[in-house]
Amino acid sequence: DEHQEYTKKYPDQFRYDYAVSREQKNAAGQKMYIQTKMAEFAEDLWELMQSPKTHIYMCGLKGMESGMEECFSPLAEKNGMVWKEFAK
Repeated sequence: DEHQEYTKKYPDQFRYDYAVSREQKNAAGQKMYIQTKMAEFAEDLWELMQSPKTHIYMCGLKGMESGMEECFSPLAEKNGMVWKEFAK
């Protein structure tokens, strides 16, 4: 798939991951959701989100937003920001 091709071609500029709740389990043996996967890399993602060149694409239900807020609010606060404002 093209994502794997981009990862090979641009290893320092492109990264992708996925979470499929019907197929994957998290470390606790529960269904893997995107917010769980993002929490694994929260510090790295937060750092990347500070760059205007970073693009993050997530596909899923609007209900995921609370999981994203739970994941990134502490990092935003630590940096003097409010996650809900930053995420707009």
